[in-house]
Amino acid sequence: MVRSLVWSIALATASCCAAANETSGTVTILEGEARLYRGIERLTAVEGLRLAAGDILETADSAFAQIEFSNRFVIQFGPATRALIHVARSRGKNERVVYVLNGWGKVTNSQTGPADEATFDIRVPQIEVPAAPGVVVFNSTATDATIFAERGDVQLSERSVKGAPLKIALKTGQYYQKTPAVSGGVLNAAPRTFVEQLPRHFRESLPLRIDKFRGREVKLKEAPPFTYADVEPWLKAEPTIRRQFVQRWRAKSREPAFRTALIANLSSHPEWDPILFPEKYLPKDPPPSRDTGVSPTPGPANQPPARQ
Repeated sequence: MVRSLVWSIALATASCCAAANETSGTVTILEGEARLYRGIERLTAVEGLRLAAGDILETADSAFAQIEFSNRFVIQFGPATRALIHVARSRGKNERVVYVLNGWGKVTNSQTGPADEATFDIRVPQIEVPAAPGVVVFNSTATDATIFAERGDVQLSERSVKGAPLKIALKTGQYYQKTPAVSGGVLNAAPRTFVEQLPRHFRESLPLRIDKFRGREVKLKEAPPFTYADVEPWLKAEPTIRRQFVQRWRAKSREPAFRTALIANLSSHPEWDPILFPEKYLPKDPPPSRDTGVSPTPGPANQPPARQ
């Protein structure tokens, strides 16, 4: 069964689009089946694909993908991984985040100075890791999150629904795990179970291949249209993530099956309510006038004078 590795870049202004183009990466290594979501289309991805704003990529359980940027910033994803690359303009700055809903990821950041336009923070539902030089391996499930600082120090933040995030420092070789309702713990080495579960490609030093694909155009084949079930995890993600899909997939709400599923799960994504039931948000009619058109009954002051 195919699970989703999802990339999504949502931009609200033209300046955001320009920023996204500067940060787009190229799929340089791809093993296994991969699907690309572009707008409301779903396509078959191939090596050499240059990711653009709003792209979504999905891989099969046994798939592996390596995405390279021109500055030697590399993101790798293991099997059964859902991830979203989010680029937006916030408070005058470009926000660049790899949001991993679930699955395996490895980031190699060869930058030696401040983060530039092609480096990304790592964010999962439980934690966030700002971009920094080094190599970081991470895994996210529906309940847990783990991070291993393979090379370089890491300053991560435990995300919290309420209150400020908790800052935690990892040094090279240290391991962090967050479980439900419990603050994460730090170990001086990764446990054996983590090492045994590492995707095979994460154990290797893979070559950089971006030069091979410079200037090359690749063709993508159409894949079957996606259903509500295909994107349900994203439609039910945290609000700041899922809201961007309302306009992107708005046309899908006109498909009977997709619309029915949206309505059935509306409590999980209430932002779709104005799309599904726009009549509820129309301006209300003004209240009827109190003037009934009937002349008032003359009072004593209006009575004609009595005849003498």
